[in-house]
Amino acid sequence: MVLASSTTSTFSTLLLLLLLFHSGLQAPTSMLNCSSIAKEIKEKLPKSKLNDTDQRANLMNVTLRRVNLNKFLESLESFDAKDKIEIGIKCNLQRLKCCLPEPVKGSKLTGVSSENLKDFQEKLRFYVIQLYNLPPVLTSRPPQPTSGCVTSNPGTEEC
Repeated sequence: MVLASSTTSTFSTLLLLLLLFHSGLQAPTSMLNCSSIAKEIKEKLPKSKLNDTDQRANLMNVTLRRVNLNKFLESLESFDAKDKIEIGIKCNLQRLKCCLPEPVKGSKLTGVSSENLKDFQEKLRFYVIQLYNLPPVLTSRPPQPTSGCVTSNPGTEEC
């Protein structure tokens, strides 16, 4: 009987140590509220209405969400991003990457293109409104401060 209790005690201690060390190696996680990010972007854009029905359909297409996001980030690079509002929009667009699935590899999906800043803002405003229903996602670690980001939720998440 003494042998069984000492073996059980040793086994329990080893199991406890294993659990302690294993949980210590896990990365902390946090929730990224994707809908809030989309709303924050919309608030920074001037009120406008997108009338082009083809562009509206393209921006509403769920399979093109990530492709369009990448196109918006590319377009933003071509504009003068010295304005704090534009920098905040760029940071939030980058954060939205965690919220959207990767586009299908090898596909020839084409996203929206913007000719000028007004066109870009109209399309982006319509686009982010379509993202209001995105669910929150778990990120592998909490937001870290990112230089140049001017938002109410600064940081970059790792998906």
